[in-house]
Amino acid sequence: MAHTPILNWLHDLPFVVGLLVVCAVFVVPTLAGSYLLQPKVAKQFRGERDINTVLGFLLNAFALYFGVLLALLSIAVFENHNKAEDAVIREAAAIVKLYRVISNYPEDAQPELLGSLDRYVDQVIGPGWVIQQRGRINQTEIDILTAFHRALGKIQPENAGQSVRYAETLRVMDDLVEARRLRVSAATGAIPRIMWFVVLVGAVMNTVLIWMFDLRQSTHAMIGGTLSMFIALVIYMIAVLDAPFKGEFGVKPDAIAAIHAQTRMHR
Repeated sequence: MAHTPILNWLHDLPFVVGLLVVCAVFVVPTLAGSYLLQPKVAKQFRGERDINTVLGFLLNAFALYFGVLLALLSIAVFENHNKAEDAVIREAAAIVKLYRVISNYPEDAQPELLGSLDRYVDQVIGPGWVIQQRGRINQTEIDILTAFHRALGKIQPENAGQSVRYAETLRVMDDLVEARRLRVSAATGAIPRIMWFVVLVGAVMNTVLIWMFDLRQSTHAMIGGTLSMFIALVIYMIAVLDAPFKGEFGVKPDAIAAIHAQTRMHR
């Protein structure tokens, strides 16, 4: 099932603008609270013996679990991004292999097969890539591959050499389908909303814990602002990598687009 990234709107913003927006969302409320809310929060703990030490242990424990969560999410989105890039490269390699195998077929069998392969490449790097960036499955790609299968099924090997070539075509075709499946899977996947909920609530709890310390307001502002800035940077990185084909840092179809320069099948 496809999941829409919860911070999907970030991919429509330039890098600097998106980064500033996310940092402002986290840092500005933290600084405002340090001067407006922190005195009232810290007041509830005044009179407790060595409260800053107790809160320090609590903050360390919280930071440990929250940091581990952010680290796991960072690793997950980075691996998904790499898998998406590898799937595109594998798909491009499969298309090139398929083109070379078909180029050795009899001339009367080549036009239909190469035509379908050409349309598939144009569809993937054109309208299909836009549809993929929206997290949707492109039905046209499936239709083209189906037409290719039908054309391939019409070929009847007449000798052992043609049988070997035909078997190789089917194997490479399976590689292409598998690479496409991995690409589609990477495009339609995203971090579940419940995990984003925990991360965002954790960021708020981190700020509230800092407000509990009995310190000067300027000290609260410096500590809270620094931690909020770092959390904002990590969350921004996770958000932009969560959708591996979107935005400035998304995977591009360069490997597949280069096929037209490597072969003669482009119209």
